[in-house]
Amino acid sequence: MIYPTDSLCATHNIKNTAINPPKNKPSHRKKEKEYKDPLANDWLNVVLYSTELGALVHEISPKTAQALWIPTILYLGADVYDKYKNDKTKYSPSGKRGVEQAIYQGIGGFLLPAWAIYLGQQAVSPLGKFLNKGISVNAKEATLTHIKHSLDQCVGDRLSNYDNFKEFVLNSLRNKIQAREKEKQTDGFYKRTKKNFSKKYALVTKDPNKIFEFAEQNVKELYTLKEELLKGHKPSELTKHSYNKFLDEEKQLKATYGKDYANDALRYALKNYENKLLIKNKLVKTAGGIVALALTLKPIYHYVQKTFIPKVVDPGINMFNKTIVDSSSLKQHIKN
Repeated sequence: MIYPTDSLCATHNIKNTAINPPKNKPSHRKKEKEYKDPLANDWLNVVLYSTELGALVHEISPKTAQALWIPTILYLGADVYDKYKNDKTKYSPSGKRGVEQAIYQGIGGFLLPAWAIYLGQQAVSPLGKFLNKGISVNAKEATLTHIKHSLDQCVGDRLSNYDNFKEFVLNSLRNKIQAREKEKQTDGFYKRTKKNFSKKYALVTKDPNKIFEFAEQNVKELYTLKEELLKGHKPSELTKHSYNKFLDEEKQLKATYGKDYANDALRYALKNYENKLLIKNKLVKTAGGIVALALTLKPIYHYVQKTFIPKVVDPGINMFNKTIVDSSSLKQHIKN
């Protein structure tokens, strides 16, 4: 039996409940964290350009230069895989997204930045004339490289006295310049373009005499170093490591083959000096490449991400997928 008071109370409670609904209990669920790309880090992105460091040390350590490609390749692979696997906050593998990221990194993270670095280096090369007695950075590099390779051919009495050494180096350099000039005149457009990129025409200048002046000065420096080494003195131009290496090699060669073969140790020390000059020269070009990269990196990323991917890559992928589907046996069966 329901008493009136109970009924009134019940009604009153219903009204109160309707007017003042109970407050929701505070939720203990954690807010979803905003997605942060684990590879979108300015410092981490530097590994993309470890290949430039490799180009810098290639003259003295080719294996190190090759090894410096590994961080770049690993970074590109990890980034493509991450974008293929994850759609921001959720796990959602997508082949299309992986292809997009591969193209994005290939063009925006590798191809266009490498092109910008190359153009920056080429722009700096003519400016080297103010530092290198009238020859460009590329021409200086080609001259030093030629002299370094000439040291390997200095057998017999070519290194025994200064005149023989100078005549051999300058004559071989003159022959190379003449050969490059003929090549530039007879090569077709494709070969000429390819050799311009590889700097094979660097020695072809309007005033080759300045190259010979620089080469002769370098030959004098090398011969002075050679005389100091033979006297048992450590030249200030050589590092302690290079000098100790020379002493070890000279001792071993004399003990094994006789004193006539000690020239191999001398050549090693002199080539180390040439490597030192080459690295200094490359640093000038590298600085130009870094400046060019810093100026163009954001525009490159913006163009690739905002224009190239949505307007070129995405339509291309969609068209490719449609072609595959339309050409499938199931599709053809349904049509028939």
